Amino acid sequence: MAFAKFPSDSAAARRFRWLFAGLLAAAGVLQLALFAYAAAPGLAGTGDSRHYLYAARTLRETGRLLNLDGTPYRYWPPLFPLLLRTVGSLAGARVLHGACLLGSLLLWSWLGRQLLPARRALVLPLLLALSTPWLLVSKFVWAESVFLLLFAAYAAALWRWLRTGQWQWWGVLTVAGALLPLQRTLGLFLLVGVGAGLLVSGWRRLSARGWGMFFFHLLMSGTGGVLWQWYALLVAGPSRYHPSRGWSQLLSSVADYGFVLGRWLLPLPVSGRTMLPDLIWAISLLVLGWLIWPRHKTTTTKTAAAPAAVPAAAPAAALLRSPNLLFRPQLDIDFSRQLMSKILWSAGAALILLVAGLTVFSQSAAGIHDAERYASVLFAPFALLVLAAWPVRAPRWLGAGLLAVWLLGAGVRAGHVAQELRRVPPLPAGSFAGPGPHGQGVGAAGE
Repeated sequence: MAFAKFPSDSAAARRFRWLFAGLLAAAGVLQLALFAYAAAPGLAGTGDSRHYLYAARTLRETGRLLNLDGTPYRYWPPLFPLLLRTVGSLAGARVLHGACLLGSLLLWSWLGRQLLPARRALVLPLLLALSTPWLLVSKFVWAESVFLLLFAAYAAALWRWLRTGQWQWWGVLTVAGALLPLQRTLGLFLLVGVGAGLLVSGWRRLSARGWGMFFFHLLMSGTGGVLWQWYALLVAGPSRYHPSRGWSQLLSSVADYGFVLGRWLLPLPVSGRTMLPDLIWAISLLVLGWLIWPRHKTTTTKTAAAPAAVPAAAPAAALLRSPNLLFRPQLDIDFSRQLMSKILWSAGAALILLVAGLTVFSQSAAGIHDAERYASVLFAPFALLVLAAWPVRAPRWLGAGLLAVWLLGAGVRAGHVAQELRRVPPLPAGSFAGPGPHGQGVGAAGE
């Protein structure tokens, strides 16, 4: 990808920093305003929420995580009930969700500033603030909001580790990676994608030390999630999976994700899913993935070749050229950006492929509503990759026009979704209280 350049004087860099900070602050206010409006009546719940709340209550009252029927809690990873037990109320959970939304916006916007050309980096915070997938999952007592923040922290730490090779960033990366599969099973899929992305795109440049640190990171990150799955599937109770439902189910699930990602770009109504056959939506997913695959782009403009210039996407990026023992030879900033973008692409592809395959053996994540919920963690990297994929030689007016249409469509949909979410009946305020671990309070609250 090509990057515009600042003049050698620092005044342009300072103006960009102030402009970026102002847009970031405005995006944060907008995001929190939409969330506050949608969640003002209270957080809502589904069947999943009942299990989360009940497990949190039984942990507080008995020291054990239990399902509604008194069996050991096992259908979802344990971190979210632990967090619900810590916050102690639906009001606390609402604050937790809002904080996770804001933290995710800040971290992904920072990463976008490192990876994107200057003008496109300014657009990303606004797109994230108007993210309907993020808004949707944060209205309910679901684990996704915390999952969004964990993946944002993971991606930011991965970038810093790749650029510096410092042990402290490896530590942050590994902690975030270990928490991902303990918050959502999808965290294991993201780790698989990250590993595949670095293996395919960076293996020639990674040193022996770098490979050792990276594989040790994946081992440390995935062990907890794998052990939980072993416990949930083989120890705590009978397997909840069934014989294969065949290729038709896989095609249908892939089509769901093709429609959902297309809906993030175009104003498609829910009914649009049935207007085209599954095969067309599945092909559209493949085409979209091919279009946003990070490719090396060059520019012939003289300003881009100026040796004293500083990359506009990240004025501080030149400071990251410290000795890095992870790679041989030292990575330049453009290759680092391309490598990071490919890793994000690979993580998203692995999650969609593995979740779609999972629906063949389970009812989970089937249908466009579940697909948008499960894919919500991919909205930020998807938006980043779309912004990075715009052709270098495309007319500036065309790019500005398409971005304006994208932002307008996202704003209209975000406002509409916020209104609809506000009408969803909230959970009773006493959902954390009740007659005991085997009482009726939580069950009634979740209906």
